[in-house]
Amino acid sequence: MTGSLDLTLLSGALSGARFGHRIFHFSSADSTNDRALDLMEAGEPEGTLVIAEGQTRGRGRRERSWHSPRGLGIYATLILRPPLPPHHVPLVSFAAAVGAANAVRDSHPGRVSLKWPNDLLLEGKKMGGLLSEARGEGPVAGVVVGLGLNVNQTEAEFPEDLRGFVTSLRLVTGRLWDRSRLLKEILLRWEEEYEGLVQRGPEGLLQRFGELSEFREGAPLQIDPGDGPIRGRFAGFGPAGELLLETSKGSLRPFTFGEVRR
Repeated sequence: MTGSLDLTLLSGALSGARFGHRIFHFSSADSTNDRALDLMEAGEPEGTLVIAEGQTRGRGRRERSWHSPRGLGIYATLILRPPLPPHHVPLVSFAAAVGAANAVRDSHPGRVSLKWPNDLLLEGKKMGGLLSEARGEGPVAGVVVGLGLNVNQTEAEFPEDLRGFVTSLRLVTGRLWDRSRLLKEILLRWEEEYEGLVQRGPEGLLQRFGELSEFREGAPLQIDPGDGPIRGRFAGFGPAGELLLETSKGSLRPFTFGEVRR
């Protein structure tokens, strides 16, 4: 279970699906998102999957690094060309988040939750993150959505400054996980959510994201969009995935990005 990802298992499980018809597998990559962006611009079709055993420059939002030790986590990026209005395109990362969270919940009964905009939490600590990036115009336009998930790391395998804030499935459950089978389940659940978004619109996806959210309506929150913190109470999510904050003056403010604290 600590060996390389099983491409035969992945290809067989995804043979009838939109995702994973083409798979690019790297022993090591700078970043699966960077590789996927280049492939997307070269014309690779929707659903192309880029996976790596490890990353040397994995990253999250705001160019923060993502610790990506070889053979211990899931580092995967999908190329998507969503037939959606522009204001709904950011929701493709919500589909990934809900799909990944539910795949983990199917195998582990513990508390799995989502922290807007892109964090997956396990028992309240960060287990994974998502990063979506768009590039290009015209027929090769699209978006890539990358997932980094801590699977078989022990505490000693995290940098000291992250210990206490992050976790892995192995740390919580006390056992090794089969990364290939978990990735397969994540991709299948992710595709269900993506198809629902494309075919039926965002309402159901937003409801499921809200049910998994770490924040409950009415809870006090602080969000910093980059120019200073703003305090208020969580009021749900808008139709394009915006976080809605009710301020002390009673107004409702939407945010499309920002650092959130309770």
